[in-house]
Amino acid sequence: MALLASLFLLVTLASSARAITCYECDSVNNPGCGEQFAGDDISTTDCDEMANMRTLGVEATCLTKYFEGTPGDTRFVRRSCYFGDSSPISLNCDDGPDPVVPFMNFLGCTLCETDLCNAAPGTIALSLANVFIALGLLFLFTN
Repeated sequence: MALLASLFLLVTLASSARAITCYECDSVNNPGCGEQFAGDDISTTDCDEMANMRTLGVEATCLTKYFEGTPGDTRFVRRSCYFGDSSPISLNCDDGPDPVVPFMNFLGCTLCETDLCNAAPGTIALSLANVFIALGLLFLFTN
């Protein structure tokens, strides 16, 4: 019985350790959410609470999406939780129009895996590049 209780506690703690909190905003309704991010008065979301409404079994990450209308205009930015496949090979973050600005074109997105990391642009591309460089050098020097 003690073993079962210990296992339950371990699983509970491990699942709560993976909880992630992301900024939840868009730059139309909150100008501080734009490219020049100002974290004051920006709402945050516990993605695990939203996970009940999403696909089960997919770990949440934080997402920042960028849209542009006419070149030179201010870009639209959306920050939120993301429940899709975030592996670098199949990164596909819904490039369809955003309901707030359906007339703007999708430019790209970034994903990240730590609390409130979607305040900064481009974090996943840089960190993944560093990981692949390190793995490549390790492979090169061990053979």
